[in-house]
Amino acid sequence: MESPFTYILITLFFSSILLSIIFYMTWQTMGKQKYALMFSLSFLASTVLWANALIKSLFLSPNLYWMIGCSMSMLSVLLGTWGHCLRTHTQIHPAALLMLGIIGMALTYYFTFISPHLGLRMSVYLYIDVVFLMITSIVIIRHRKQSRPAEIGTSIMHFLFAGCLFIAASIALSQGNKFDAELIKLYSIINFTALPAAYVGMSVFVIYMLASDLAEEMKLLAMTDSLTNCLNRRGFYVHAKQQILELQKQAQHVCLIYCDIDKFKAINDRYGHAGGDQVLVSISQMIKQHIKKDDLLGRMGGEEFVILIGRTCYDDAKSVAERLRSIINDTPIQYGELHISITASFGVVELSSQDVSVEQAINLADKALYQAKSSGRNKVVFS
Repeated sequence: MESPFTYILITLFFSSILLSIIFYMTWQTMGKQKYALMFSLSFLASTVLWANALIKSLFLSPNLYWMIGCSMSMLSVLLGTWGHCLRTHTQIHPAALLMLGIIGMALTYYFTFISPHLGLRMSVYLYIDVVFLMITSIVIIRHRKQSRPAEIGTSIMHFLFAGCLFIAASIALSQGNKFDAELIKLYSIINFTALPAAYVGMSVFVIYMLASDLAEEMKLLAMTDSLTNCLNRRGFYVHAKQQILELQKQAQHVCLIYCDIDKFKAINDRYGHAGGDQVLVSISQMIKQHIKKDDLLGRMGGEEFVILIGRTCYDDAKSVAERLRSIINDTPIQYGELHISITASFGVVELSSQDVSVEQAINLADKALYQAKSSGRNKVVFS
C-alpha cells in the first residue's frame, strides 16, 4: 500500500504542472510580462522537485537525489522571488539572488559530499529558501503605500510559508550529525502537512494578486484618455472628489484650472486631425512637465483640459495657470517639419469650501474660461 505522503506528492506534482501552465498562459495574454514567465518557470522547477521525490527509489545514489531536490527547491523559490522583484520594480539585481542560490547549493554540496553532516545537509537549503521567501514578502508589502488586499494576502502567505520552512529546517538541524527518528518523524509531518498547505495557499494568492493587477489595469484604462494618456472625464471626476478632500484636510489651497486651446478648429482645418492630435498630446505633456506629480490632469473632451492642484500658498496656486499660459504661448509645437504656434485660455476657481462639488467647481471655472475667451483669448481669469 502506498504511503499517504506519496499521494500528497502526486497532488503537488499535478498542481505545479497546472500552475506552471496557468502562469505561462498569463505571460502570453498579459503582454508577455517577464514576471509572469518567472512564476511559470518557478512552478516548473517545483514540478521537477516533486517528480524527483516521487522517483526517489530509482536513484542509485541517495546523494544525487538529494542534490537534485535541494537545487530544484532553491531554484523554484529564487525564480519566484525574481518574478516578484520584476513585478514591483524592486532594485534587487538578479545576480544577487543568483549568488545567494549558488551559495546555498555549494554549502549543501559541501555538507553532502565533502564534509557530510546530516543536520546541515538537510537544513541549509531550507534556510536559503526562507531568506528568499522573506525577501518576497517584504518586496510585495512595500510595493505601494497602500497595499491591495491581494498583495497583503500574498505577502502573509509567503511569510507563513517561510515560517513553516524555518521550523522544518530548525528541526532538521537540531538532530546534529546523527539520525534521530523522532525528529525526522516530526520533520516529515511538517514537510508533508503544513508545507503543502502553505505552498498551495501561496500559489492561489499569487494568482489572486495577478487577477487584481489586471482588474486595476482595466479600471485605469476605463478612466484614461487613450490619446493623451491623462485622465478622461470620468476618471477625473472619480479621482478629484477624493483628492479635494485630502488636500483640504491638509489645509492646502485647492484650485481647479480649466484650460481650452484657442482656435483649435482652425488648427484642425489647417493641419488636419493628425496635426490637431499632435497639439493635444504636446499640450498634455507640457502641462504634466510643469505641474506637480500629485496634481490631477484630465481631458474633458475635445481641446479642453482640467487641472486640480493644491498649494500651501494661494499665490502659488494662482500663479500655476499664468505660468502654463506663458509656457504654451512661448513654445511652438513641432509637427513634422512644421512648428505650430498656439495659445490657450484659462479659467481658475479656488475651492475654499468643502461644500463645493467637483461639478460646481468645473462649472465656475468654465464660466471664468468663457470670460477669458470673450475678452481676447490667451488670458487667465479667476472666478
